Amino acid sequence: MSTDAAILPDDLSLCHEIIAQQQEQLAAWQRKVEQLEHRLDLLLRRLYGPRSEHVDPNQLALFETSAEGLAQQAVAVVEDKRDENPKSKAKGHGRRQFPKDIERRRIVLDIPEAEKTCPCGQTRRVIGEVVTERLGFDPARFYVNQYVQLKYACSCEQSGVVTAEKPIQPIEKGNAEPELAALVAVSRFDDHSPYYRQENGQFRRAGVEISRSTQSDWMRQIGELGLPLCDLMHTLVLRSKCLGTDDTPLPVLVPGRGKTQEARMWAYRGDGDHPYNVFDFTMTRKRDGPLRFLRRDERSRAEEGFRGYLQADAYAGYDVLFRLGGIVEVGCWAHARRKFFESKETNLAVGMEALARVKQLYAVEDAAKEHSSAERLALRQERAVPLLGSMKSWLDEQYAKVLPRSALGEAIGYALSNWAALCRYTEDGDLPIDNNAVERMLKLIALGRKNWMFAGSERGGRTAAVLFTLVSSAKRHGLNTWAYLRDVLWRLADLKPSELEHLLPDRWQDSRAT
Repeated sequence: MSTDAAILPDDLSLCHEIIAQQQEQLAAWQRKVEQLEHRLDLLLRRLYGPRSEHVDPNQLALFETSAEGLAQQAVAVVEDKRDENPKSKAKGHGRRQFPKDIERRRIVLDIPEAEKTCPCGQTRRVIGEVVTERLGFDPARFYVNQYVQLKYACSCEQSGVVTAEKPIQPIEKGNAEPELAALVAVSRFDDHSPYYRQENGQFRRAGVEISRSTQSDWMRQIGELGLPLCDLMHTLVLRSKCLGTDDTPLPVLVPGRGKTQEARMWAYRGDGDHPYNVFDFTMTRKRDGPLRFLRRDERSRAEEGFRGYLQADAYAGYDVLFRLGGIVEVGCWAHARRKFFESKETNLAVGMEALARVKQLYAVEDAAKEHSSAERLALRQERAVPLLGSMKSWLDEQYAKVLPRSALGEAIGYALSNWAALCRYTEDGDLPIDNNAVERMLKLIALGRKNWMFAGSERGGRTAAVLFTLVSSAKRHGLNTWAYLRDVLWRLADLKPSELEHLLPDRWQDSRAT
Protein backbone atom coordinates (compact mmCIF):
# COMPACT_ATOMS: atom_id res chain seq x y z
CA MET A 1 0.00 0.00 0.00
CA SER A 2 1.36 3.44 -0.93
CA THR A 3 2.04 6.17 1.60
CA ASP A 4 -0.63 8.44 0.05
CA ALA A 5 -3.21 5.72 0.32
CA ALA A 6 -2.31 5.14 3.94
CA ILE A 7 -3.03 8.74 4.97
CA LEU A 8 -6.14 9.19 2.85
CA PRO A 9 -8.67 8.36 5.64
CA ASP A 10 -7.05 10.93 7.93
CA ASP A 11 -7.23 13.56 5.23
CA LEU A 12 -10.92 12.87 4.71
CA SER A 13 -11.57 13.13 8.43
CA LEU A 14 -9.73 16.44 8.55
CA CYS A 15 -11.72 17.73 5.59
CA HIS A 16 -14.97 16.70 7.21
CA GLU A 17 -13.98 18.49 10.39
CA ILE A 18 -13.08 21.64 8.48
CA ILE A 19 -16.38 21.53 6.58
CA ALA A 20 -18.31 21.04 9.82
CA GLN A 21 -16.55 24.02 11.39
CA GLN A 22 -17.27 26.16 8.35
CA GLN A 23 -20.90 25.11 8.36
CA GLU A 24 -21.17 25.98 12.05
CA GLN A 25 -19.51 29.34 11.45
CA LEU A 26 -21.78 29.97 8.46
CA ALA A 27 -24.84 29.17 10.56
CA ALA A 28 -23.61 31.55 13.27
CA TRP A 29 -23.12 34.31 10.72
CA GLN A 30 -26.56 33.58 9.30
CA ARG A 31 -28.10 33.99 12.76
CA LYS A 32 -26.14 37.21 13.19
CA VAL A 33 -27.43 38.53 9.86
CA GLU A 34 -31.02 37.66 10.83
CA GLN A 35 -30.63 39.46 14.16
CA LEU A 36 -29.18 42.55 12.47
CA GLU A 37 -31.92 42.55 9.84
CA HIS A 38 -34.52 42.29 12.61
CA ARG A 39 -32.97 45.22 14.48
CA LEU A 40 -32.83 47.24 11.27
CA ASP A 41 -36.50 46.53 10.61
CA LEU A 42 -37.39 47.65 14.13
CA LEU A 43 -35.36 50.84 13.74
CA LEU A 44 -36.93 51.68 10.38
CA ARG A 45 -40.40 51.02 11.78
CA ARG A 46 -39.77 53.31 14.74
CA LEU A 47 -38.46 56.05 12.47
CA TYR A 48 -40.88 55.83 9.56
CA GLY A 49 -43.52 53.19 10.28
CA PRO A 50 -46.84 53.31 12.16
CA ARG A 51 -46.64 53.41 15.94
CA SER A 52 -49.65 51.15 16.52
CA GLU A 53 -49.28 47.39 16.85
CA HIS A 54 -52.31 46.63 14.71
CA VAL A 55 -52.72 43.16 13.26
CA ASP A 56 -55.45 42.15 10.83
CA PRO A 57 -58.06 40.24 12.93
CA ASN A 58 -58.62 37.87 10.00
CA GLN A 59 -54.98 36.81 10.22
CA LEU A 60 -55.29 36.14 13.95
CA ALA A 61 -58.44 34.09 13.36
CA LEU A 62 -56.39 31.60 11.35
CA PHE A 63 -54.41 30.69 14.46
CA GLU A 64 -57.09 30.93 17.12
CA THR A 65 -58.61 27.66 15.94
CA SER A 66 -55.47 25.79 16.99
CA ALA A 67 -55.73 26.77 20.62
CA GLU A 68 -57.87 23.77 21.60
CA GLY A 69 -61.14 25.63 21.26
CA LEU A 70 -60.31 28.08 24.03
CA ALA A 71 -60.58 31.04 21.71
CA GLN A 72 -64.24 30.26 21.15
CA GLN A 73 -64.78 30.19 24.89
CA ALA A 74 -63.23 33.63 25.25
CA VAL A 75 -65.30 35.02 22.40
CA ALA A 76 -68.42 33.46 23.92
CA VAL A 77 -67.75 35.38 27.13
CA VAL A 78 -67.76 38.64 25.19
CA GLU A 79 -71.01 37.72 23.46
CA ASP A 80 -72.61 36.73 26.78
CA LYS A 81 -71.55 40.04 28.26
CA ARG A 82 -73.05 41.94 25.33
CA ASP A 83 -76.32 40.05 25.72
CA GLU A 84 -76.49 40.79 29.45
CA ASN A 85 -75.61 44.47 29.19
CA PRO A 86 -76.40 45.67 25.67
CA LYS A 87 -74.62 48.92 24.98
CA SER A 88 -76.49 51.95 23.82
CA LYS A 89 -76.37 52.77 20.17
CA ALA A 90 -73.25 54.53 19.01
CA LYS A 91 -73.54 58.26 18.69
CA GLY A 92 -73.89 59.64 15.22
CA HIS A 93 -71.40 61.87 13.49
CA GLY A 94 -73.49 65.04 13.66
CA ARG A 95 -72.41 68.27 15.30
CA ARG A 96 -71.76 68.10 19.00
CA GLN A 97 -73.17 70.63 21.42
CA PHE A 98 -70.76 73.25 22.74
CA PRO A 99 -70.04 73.18 26.51
CA LYS A 100 -72.69 74.99 28.52
CA ASP A 101 -70.15 77.01 30.53
CA ILE A 102 -68.85 78.83 27.43
CA GLU A 103 -70.05 82.44 27.20
CA ARG A 104 -73.03 82.92 24.88
CA ARG A 105 -73.23 86.22 22.97
CA ARG A 106 -76.78 86.63 21.74
CA ILE A 107 -76.98 88.17 18.26
CA VAL A 108 -80.61 88.84 17.31
CA LEU A 109 -81.37 88.82 13.59
CA ASP A 110 -84.57 90.66 12.68
CA ILE A 111 -86.52 90.90 9.44
CA PRO A 112 -86.73 94.24 7.58
CA GLU A 113 -89.35 96.68 8.84
CA ALA A 114 -91.26 96.46 5.57
CA GLU A 115 -91.79 92.72 6.06
CA LYS A 116 -93.19 93.14 9.56
CA THR A 117 -96.52 94.24 8.02
CA CYS A 118 -98.66 91.45 6.66
CA PRO A 119 -100.35 91.92 3.25
CA CYS A 120 -103.64 91.89 5.19
CA GLY A 121 -102.56 95.11 6.89
CA GLN A 122 -101.93 93.70 10.38
CA THR A 123 -98.53 93.72 12.09
CA ARG A 124 -96.74 90.39 12.27
CA ARG A 125 -95.82 89.32 15.81
CA VAL A 126 -92.93 87.16 17.06
CA ILE A 127 -94.03 83.54 17.54
CA GLY A 128 -90.67 81.92 18.13
CA GLU A 129 -87.03 81.87 17.17
CA VAL A 130 -84.45 79.65 15.50
CA VAL A 131 -81.14 79.50 17.38
CA THR A 132 -77.94 78.53 15.57
CA GLU A 133 -74.67 78.34 17.49
CA ARG A 134 -71.23 78.99 16.01
CA LEU A 135 -68.02 78.84 17.99
CA GLY A 136 -65.92 82.01 18.01
CA PHE A 137 -62.58 82.96 19.51
CA ASP A 138 -60.99 86.09 20.95
CA PRO A 139 -57.17 86.17 20.76
CA ALA A 140 -55.30 85.99 24.07
CA ARG A 141 -55.59 89.31 25.84
CA PHE A 142 -52.92 90.46 28.24
CA TYR A 143 -53.58 92.93 31.00
CA VAL A 144 -51.61 94.57 33.81
CA ASN A 145 -52.78 94.56 37.41
CA GLN A 146 -51.72 97.73 39.19
CA TYR A 147 -51.54 97.12 42.93
CA VAL A 148 -52.07 100.55 44.48
CA GLN A 149 -51.06 100.50 48.16
CA LEU A 150 -52.72 103.40 49.91
CA LYS A 151 -50.60 105.16 52.53
CA TYR A 152 -52.09 106.77 55.61
CA ALA A 153 -50.67 109.21 58.09
CA CYS A 154 -51.93 111.45 60.86
CA SER A 155 -51.28 115.17 61.12
CA CYS A 156 -49.97 114.63 64.65
CA GLU A 157 -46.97 112.87 63.11
CA GLN A 158 -46.74 110.54 66.11
CA SER A 159 -47.94 107.24 64.61
CA GLY A 160 -45.91 107.28 61.42
CA VAL A 161 -47.09 106.16 58.00
CA VAL A 162 -49.32 103.09 57.57
CA THR A 163 -49.29 101.41 54.13
CA ALA A 164 -51.79 98.84 52.87
CA GLU A 165 -50.31 95.36 52.53
CA LYS A 166 -49.75 93.88 49.11
CA PRO A 167 -51.11 90.33 48.55
CA ILE A 168 -48.60 87.49 48.62
CA GLN A 169 -47.28 86.71 45.17
CA PRO A 170 -46.50 83.13 44.08
CA ILE A 171 -43.45 84.33 42.13
CA GLU A 172 -41.19 86.41 44.33
CA LYS A 173 -39.64 89.51 42.77
CA GLY A 174 -41.44 88.65 39.54
CA ASN A 175 -43.97 90.53 37.48
CA ALA A 176 -46.13 87.55 36.46
CA GLU A 177 -49.54 86.85 37.90
CA PRO A 178 -50.54 83.18 38.47
CA GLU A 179 -52.71 83.33 35.34
CA LEU A 180 -49.65 84.02 33.19
CA ALA A 181 -47.38 81.55 35.01
CA ALA A 182 -50.04 78.87 34.60
CA LEU A 183 -50.25 79.67 30.87
CA VAL A 184 -46.49 79.17 30.44
CA ALA A 185 -46.61 75.92 32.45
CA VAL A 186 -49.53 74.46 30.47
CA SER A 187 -48.02 75.53 27.15
CA ARG A 188 -44.74 73.82 28.04
CA PHE A 189 -45.82 70.74 29.96
CA ASP A 190 -49.24 70.01 28.42
CA ASP A 191 -49.08 71.53 24.93
CA HIS A 192 -45.32 70.76 24.55
CA SER A 193 -44.39 74.26 23.37
CA PRO A 194 -40.75 75.21 24.10
CA TYR A 195 -39.97 78.48 25.85
CA TYR A 196 -38.45 80.01 22.71
CA ARG A 197 -41.61 79.20 20.74
CA GLN A 198 -43.75 80.93 23.36
CA GLU A 199 -41.36 83.89 23.38
CA ASN A 200 -41.47 84.32 19.61
CA GLY A 201 -45.08 83.19 19.20
CA GLN A 202 -47.98 83.98 21.47
CA PHE A 203 -46.14 86.63 23.50
CA ARG A 204 -44.57 88.52 20.60
CA ARG A 205 -47.87 88.51 18.69
CA ALA A 206 -49.44 90.27 21.67
CA GLY A 207 -46.59 92.81 21.80
CA VAL A 208 -45.18 91.42 25.07
CA GLU A 209 -41.50 90.56 25.47
CA ILE A 210 -40.93 87.62 27.84
CA SER A 211 -37.60 85.91 27.35
CA ARG A 212 -37.12 82.16 27.61
CA SER A 213 -34.80 82.61 30.59
CA THR A 214 -37.53 84.51 32.43
CA GLN A 215 -40.06 81.77 31.67
CA SER A 216 -37.60 79.14 32.91
CA ASP A 217 -37.12 81.06 36.16
CA TRP A 218 -40.88 81.31 36.65
CA MET A 219 -41.24 77.55 36.20
CA ARG A 220 -38.47 76.93 38.74
CA GLN A 221 -40.29 79.04 41.33
CA ILE A 222 -43.72 77.50 40.78
CA GLY A 223 -42.04 74.07 40.82
CA GLU A 224 -40.71 74.85 44.29
CA LEU A 225 -44.12 76.20 45.27
CA GLY A 226 -45.92 73.07 44.06
CA LEU A 227 -43.43 70.63 45.59
CA PRO A 228 -45.38 70.15 48.88
CA LEU A 229 -48.52 69.24 46.91
CA CYS A 230 -46.54 66.73 44.82
CA ASP A 231 -44.99 65.30 48.00
CA LEU A 232 -48.50 64.76 49.34
CA MET A 233 -49.49 62.92 46.15
CA HIS A 234 -46.30 60.89 46.48
CA THR A 235 -47.25 59.86 50.02
CA LEU A 236 -50.77 58.92 48.96
CA VAL A 237 -49.84 56.81 45.92
CA LEU A 238 -47.59 54.71 48.15
CA ARG A 239 -50.78 53.58 49.92
CA SER A 240 -52.09 52.04 46.70
CA LYS A 241 -52.91 48.38 46.54
CA CYS A 242 -51.42 48.22 43.04
CA LEU A 243 -48.91 50.78 41.83
CA GLY A 244 -47.96 50.97 38.15
CA THR A 245 -44.57 52.28 37.07
CA ASP A 246 -42.44 52.76 33.97
CA ASP A 247 -39.67 55.09 32.84
CA THR A 248 -38.47 56.90 29.72
CA PRO A 249 -35.27 58.71 28.72
CA LEU A 250 -35.00 62.47 29.24
CA PRO A 251 -31.85 64.13 27.85
CA VAL A 252 -30.30 66.73 30.16
CA LEU A 253 -27.82 69.36 29.04
CA VAL A 254 -24.37 68.91 30.60
CA PRO A 255 -23.05 72.30 31.83
CA GLY A 256 -20.08 73.62 29.90
CA ARG A 257 -19.91 70.74 27.42
CA GLY A 258 -22.71 71.49 24.98
CA LYS A 259 -23.78 67.85 25.12
CA THR A 260 -26.64 66.00 26.76
CA GLN A 261 -26.68 63.14 29.23
CA GLU A 262 -29.47 60.56 29.19
CA ALA A 263 -31.36 60.94 32.46
CA ARG A 264 -34.67 59.22 33.30
CA MET A 265 -38.20 60.30 34.10
CA TRP A 266 -40.14 57.73 36.12
CA ALA A 267 -43.94 57.57 36.14
CA TYR A 268 -45.96 56.14 39.05
CA ARG A 269 -49.74 55.71 38.79
CA GLY A 270 -51.82 55.18 41.92
CA ASP A 271 -54.91 52.98 42.03
CA GLY A 272 -58.54 54.09 42.04
CA ASP A 273 -58.49 54.94 45.76
CA HIS A 274 -55.33 57.04 45.32
CA PRO A 275 -55.88 58.53 41.84
CA TYR A 276 -52.71 60.52 41.26
CA ASN A 277 -50.00 60.42 38.61
CA VAL A 278 -46.60 61.19 40.10
CA PHE A 279 -43.35 61.71 38.18
CA ASP A 280 -39.84 61.36 39.55
CA PHE A 281 -36.58 62.49 37.93
CA THR A 282 -33.19 60.82 38.24
CA MET A 283 -29.91 61.40 36.43
CA THR A 284 -29.41 57.65 35.89
CA ARG A 285 -31.50 54.50 35.53
CA LYS A 286 -29.98 52.83 38.56
CA ARG A 287 -32.24 51.03 41.01
CA ASP A 288 -31.63 53.78 43.57
CA GLY A 289 -34.37 55.87 41.93
CA PRO A 290 -37.26 53.43 42.49
CA LEU A 291 -35.88 52.46 45.90
CA ARG A 292 -35.85 56.07 47.03
CA PHE A 293 -39.29 56.86 45.60
CA LEU A 294 -40.87 53.78 47.15
CA ARG A 295 -39.02 54.58 50.39
CA ARG A 296 -37.33 51.25 50.56
CA ASP A 297 -33.71 50.19 50.96
CA GLU A 298 -31.93 46.94 51.63
CA ARG A 299 -32.04 47.59 55.38
CA SER A 300 -35.73 48.43 55.49
CA ARG A 301 -38.34 46.18 57.02
CA ALA A 302 -41.30 44.85 55.06
CA GLU A 303 -43.72 47.25 56.75
CA GLU A 304 -41.75 50.33 55.68
CA GLY A 305 -42.41 52.23 52.47
CA PHE A 306 -44.66 50.93 49.73
CA ARG A 307 -46.29 47.54 50.23
CA GLY A 308 -48.52 45.94 47.65
CA TYR A 309 -48.48 44.98 43.99
CA LEU A 310 -45.98 46.71 41.69
CA GLN A 311 -46.75 46.44 37.97
CA ALA A 312 -43.81 47.09 35.68
CA ASP A 313 -41.73 45.68 32.87
CA ALA A 314 -38.97 43.20 33.61
CA TYR A 315 -36.36 45.84 34.50
CA ALA A 316 -33.76 44.16 36.70
CA GLY A 317 -33.54 47.21 38.98
CA TYR A 318 -36.90 46.25 40.52
CA ASP A 319 -35.67 42.81 41.58
CA VAL A 320 -34.23 44.08 44.85
CA LEU A 321 -37.68 45.41 45.77
CA PHE A 322 -39.23 41.98 45.38
CA ARG A 323 -36.45 40.40 47.42
CA LEU A 324 -37.04 42.83 50.29
CA GLY A 325 -40.53 41.46 50.77
CA GLY A 326 -43.86 43.25 51.00
CA ILE A 327 -43.91 44.03 47.24
CA VAL A 328 -45.32 41.55 44.73
CA GLU A 329 -44.41 41.73 41.05
CA VAL A 330 -47.17 42.02 38.44
CA GLY A 331 -46.20 41.56 34.79
CA CYS A 332 -47.44 43.50 31.79
CA TRP A 333 -48.99 41.62 28.89
CA ALA A 334 -48.62 44.66 26.63
CA HIS A 335 -44.84 44.38 26.94
CA ALA A 336 -44.95 40.64 26.22
CA ARG A 337 -47.26 41.12 23.25
CA ARG A 338 -45.01 43.86 21.81
CA LYS A 339 -42.06 41.48 21.70
CA PHE A 340 -44.10 38.91 19.78
CA PHE A 341 -45.36 41.62 17.42
CA GLU A 342 -41.84 42.89 16.71
CA SER A 343 -40.50 39.37 16.05
CA LYS A 344 -43.43 37.92 14.08
CA GLU A 345 -41.84 38.49 10.67
CA THR A 346 -38.97 36.12 11.52
CA ASN A 347 -41.42 33.23 11.98
CA LEU A 348 -44.86 34.31 10.89
CA ALA A 349 -46.74 31.17 11.90
CA VAL A 350 -45.47 31.05 15.48
CA GLY A 351 -45.55 34.84 15.92
CA MET A 352 -49.14 35.20 14.73
CA GLU A 353 -50.32 32.31 16.88
CA ALA A 354 -48.69 33.92 19.92
CA LEU A 355 -50.53 37.18 19.14
CA ALA A 356 -53.79 35.27 18.72
CA ARG A 357 -53.36 33.64 22.12
CA VAL A 358 -52.72 37.03 23.74
CA LYS A 359 -55.83 38.34 22.01
CA GLN A 360 -57.85 35.63 23.76
CA LEU A 361 -56.68 36.92 27.14
CA TYR A 362 -57.77 40.44 26.25
CA ALA A 363 -61.16 39.12 25.08
CA VAL A 364 -61.74 37.89 28.64
CA GLU A 365 -60.76 41.34 29.95
CA ASP A 366 -63.21 43.03 27.59
CA ALA A 367 -65.96 40.82 28.97
CA ALA A 368 -64.98 41.54 32.57
CA LYS A 369 -64.51 45.28 32.14
CA GLU A 370 -67.83 46.37 33.65
CA HIS A 371 -67.92 43.70 36.37
CA SER A 372 -67.07 44.12 40.03
CA SER A 373 -63.66 43.09 41.31
CA ALA A 374 -64.98 39.78 42.71
CA GLU A 375 -66.84 38.96 39.49
CA ARG A 376 -63.81 39.86 37.41
CA LEU A 377 -61.64 37.54 39.51
CA ALA A 378 -64.10 34.66 39.08
CA LEU A 379 -64.26 35.21 35.33
CA ARG A 380 -60.48 35.27 35.05
CA GLN A 381 -60.19 32.06 37.05
CA GLU A 382 -62.78 30.37 34.90
CA ARG A 383 -61.65 31.60 31.47
CA ALA A 384 -58.18 33.17 31.55
CA VAL A 385 -56.41 30.55 33.69
CA PRO A 386 -57.10 27.70 31.21
CA LEU A 387 -55.96 29.94 28.37
CA LEU A 388 -52.73 30.69 30.22
CA GLY A 389 -52.14 27.00 30.97
CA SER A 390 -52.52 26.09 27.32
CA MET A 391 -50.30 28.98 26.26
CA LYS A 392 -47.55 27.96 28.70
CA SER A 393 -47.42 24.43 27.27
CA TRP A 394 -47.37 25.80 23.74
CA LEU A 395 -44.57 28.28 24.54
CA ASP A 396 -42.46 25.53 26.13
CA GLU A 397 -42.93 23.45 23.00
CA GLN A 398 -42.02 26.31 20.66
CA TYR A 399 -39.02 27.42 22.72
CA ALA A 400 -37.41 24.01 22.18
CA LYS A 401 -37.66 24.55 18.40
CA VAL A 402 -36.28 28.08 18.04
CA LEU A 403 -32.83 29.55 18.62
CA PRO A 404 -32.74 31.19 22.08
CA ARG A 405 -30.96 34.29 20.77
CA SER A 406 -33.24 34.77 17.77
CA ALA A 407 -35.86 37.52 17.89
CA LEU A 408 -38.69 35.04 18.42
CA GLY A 409 -36.61 33.04 20.91
CA GLU A 410 -36.05 36.19 22.97
CA ALA A 411 -39.78 37.01 22.85
CA ILE A 412 -40.71 33.53 24.06
CA GLY A 413 -37.92 33.61 26.64
CA TYR A 414 -39.18 36.92 27.99
CA ALA A 415 -42.67 35.49 28.46
CA LEU A 416 -41.46 32.26 30.07
CA SER A 417 -38.94 33.92 32.40
CA ASN A 418 -41.65 36.31 33.65
CA TRP A 419 -44.52 33.82 33.54
CA ALA A 420 -45.43 33.97 37.24
CA ALA A 421 -45.62 37.77 37.11
CA LEU A 422 -47.61 37.71 33.86
CA CYS A 423 -50.18 35.34 35.41
CA ARG A 424 -50.48 37.27 38.67
CA TYR A 425 -53.31 39.50 37.44
CA THR A 426 -55.57 36.44 37.58
CA GLU A 427 -55.11 36.27 41.38
CA ASP A 428 -56.89 39.56 42.15
CA GLY A 429 -59.73 41.30 40.34
CA ASP A 430 -58.24 44.75 41.05
CA LEU A 431 -55.04 44.08 39.12
CA PRO A 432 -54.88 45.25 35.48
CA ILE A 433 -53.68 42.94 32.73
CA ASP A 434 -51.17 45.48 31.45
CA ASN A 435 -49.38 48.71 32.27
CA ASN A 436 -50.80 50.73 29.37
CA ALA A 437 -52.21 53.44 31.64
CA VAL A 438 -48.68 54.28 32.81
CA GLU A 439 -47.37 54.23 29.24
CA ARG A 440 -50.04 56.80 28.35
CA MET A 441 -48.68 58.95 31.17
CA LEU A 442 -45.26 58.85 29.55
CA LYS A 443 -46.67 60.26 26.31
CA LEU A 444 -46.46 63.67 27.98
CA ILE A 445 -42.70 63.20 28.17
CA ALA A 446 -42.34 61.65 24.71
CA LEU A 447 -44.30 64.38 22.93
CA GLY A 448 -42.53 67.11 24.87
CA ARG A 449 -39.13 65.60 24.16
CA LYS A 450 -39.77 65.90 20.42
CA ASN A 451 -40.40 69.63 20.82
CA TRP A 452 -38.18 71.04 23.56
CA MET A 453 -35.57 68.28 23.02
CA PHE A 454 -33.94 68.27 26.48
CA ALA A 455 -34.00 69.66 30.01
CA GLY A 456 -31.56 72.49 30.64
CA SER A 457 -30.15 71.11 33.87
CA GLU A 458 -30.67 68.58 36.65
CA ARG A 459 -32.69 71.19 38.53
CA GLY A 460 -34.76 71.70 35.38
CA GLY A 461 -35.48 67.96 35.33
CA ARG A 462 -36.73 68.06 38.92
CA THR A 463 -38.90 71.09 38.09
CA ALA A 464 -40.32 69.21 35.10
CA ALA A 465 -41.20 66.25 37.34
CA VAL A 466 -43.24 68.51 39.64
CA LEU A 467 -45.12 70.23 36.83
CA PHE A 468 -45.73 67.00 34.92
CA THR A 469 -47.18 65.59 38.14
CA LEU A 470 -49.61 68.49 38.52
CA VAL A 471 -50.61 68.54 34.84
CA SER A 472 -50.97 64.75 34.45
CA SER A 473 -52.97 64.34 37.67
CA ALA A 474 -55.32 67.14 36.61
CA LYS A 475 -55.79 65.54 33.18
CA ARG A 476 -56.55 62.21 34.84
CA HIS A 477 -59.59 63.83 36.47
CA GLY A 478 -60.68 65.70 33.35
CA LEU A 479 -59.82 69.13 34.76
CA ASN A 480 -58.96 72.24 32.80
CA THR A 481 -55.21 72.19 33.45
CA TRP A 482 -54.82 75.96 33.14
CA ALA A 483 -57.72 76.74 35.50
CA TYR A 484 -56.42 74.16 38.00
CA LEU A 485 -52.84 75.47 37.98
CA ARG A 486 -53.94 79.09 38.18
CA ASP A 487 -56.07 78.45 41.26
CA VAL A 488 -53.46 76.21 42.88
CA LEU A 489 -50.76 78.87 42.45
CA TRP A 490 -52.96 81.57 43.98
CA ARG A 491 -53.82 79.41 46.98
CA LEU A 492 -50.41 77.81 47.55
CA ALA A 493 -48.85 81.23 48.11
CA ASP A 494 -50.82 81.66 51.34
CA LEU A 495 -52.04 78.22 52.42
CA LYS A 496 -51.95 76.46 55.75
CA PRO A 497 -50.32 72.99 55.65
CA SER A 498 -53.54 71.43 56.95
CA GLU A 499 -55.41 72.77 53.90
CA LEU A 500 -53.02 71.29 51.34
CA GLU A 501 -55.20 68.24 50.70
CA HIS A 502 -57.96 70.51 49.36
CA LEU A 503 -55.75 71.20 46.32
CA LEU A 504 -55.52 67.53 45.32
CA PRO A 505 -57.11 67.25 41.85
CA ASP A 506 -59.83 64.82 42.96
CA ARG A 507 -60.90 67.19 45.77
CA TRP A 508 -60.22 70.54 44.11
CA GLN A 509 -63.68 71.07 42.61
CA ASP A 510 -65.39 70.42 45.95
CA SER A 511 -63.04 72.78 47.77
CA ARG A 512 -63.86 75.58 45.32
CA ALA A 513 -67.59 75.07 45.80
CA THR A 514 -67.41 75.44 49.60
